[in-house]
Order: sequence, then structure tokens, then C-alpha cells
Amino acid sequence: MPFISPQDRQALEERFRKELKRKVTLRLFTQTASQLIIPGRECPTCPQTRQILEELTSLSPMLEMETVDFFSQGKEAQESGVERIPAIVMTKDGAGSNVKYYGMPSGYEFVTIIEDLIALSQPRSALSADTRKKLKLVDQDVHIQVFVTPT
Repeated sequence: MPFISPQDRQALEERFRKELKRKVTLRLFTQTASQLIIPGRECPTCPQTRQILEELTSLSPMLEMETVDFFSQGKEAQESGVERIPAIVMTKDGAGSNVKYYGMPSGYEFVTIIEDLIALSQPRSALSADTRKKLKLVDQDVHIQVFVTPT
């Protein structure tokens, strides 16, 4: 059963056609299907997260999806700073700015993913020129976390 309804698919395809300006890659850090269940490595939302991203990336040629097995490709997960699954790392043009998202992007969180994809694809940030100017003065890495909850 599809996650994205036909009506939402059509609306998203149209929005992506208008608003996506550059390619965005979604790297899903997950676990591959296995017959063997190892305690401590369960990921009950990984299959649904994969389905959501597959449906989402099918809506535009500007969206690409890559899948990384968290356990067998641990080095890639470590290099991306991924500590748990499911995790989605979104990058524009395959490099540069990225957004990391933990969990299954459903419900209210689905809108967050859509807005992130569009923002990442833009040639320029929606921040004011004054804010961008001030941010250029930051001379060290900054770790920003945003928590989303419907409550």
C-alpha cells in the first residue's frame, strides 16, 4: 500500500517541478533485510522509511536515493556522523551542506522533509542577506539540532 496518496503525489510532483532547482541526494542509513534477527539491531521503522523515500524520490528526477547498510557499511555511517537508524542524510549536488534526519518521516515530519529538500535545492538560502553576512563570520563548526514533535 502506497504511503503517498495519488492526490498528494500529484501535488508534490508539481511543487517539485517548480521549486527543485538542484539535485538533492537522500542517503538512507538502514539495515538490509535479513533472515537473522540480532538482538539490539532491530529497526522496526526501517522498511517503512525506505518505502517513503522510494516513493518520494520517484516524484522528481532532481531527487536521488542511496541506501547504506548501517551495520555492514559502518565506516560510511561513521563518516556521515550517523549514530542510529533509520537516518536520512540529505545533500545538494552530492556534497556541501547537509541535513541529517533521524526517524521515519511520516505525519507532521513528512512536511519537514519536503521543506528541507526544497531548501537544499535552492541556489541561495532563504535567510536575509544580513543574516548570511553574519554567518560568514562564524569560524568554527557548529552543531545544530532541531527536534520535531506534534505536541
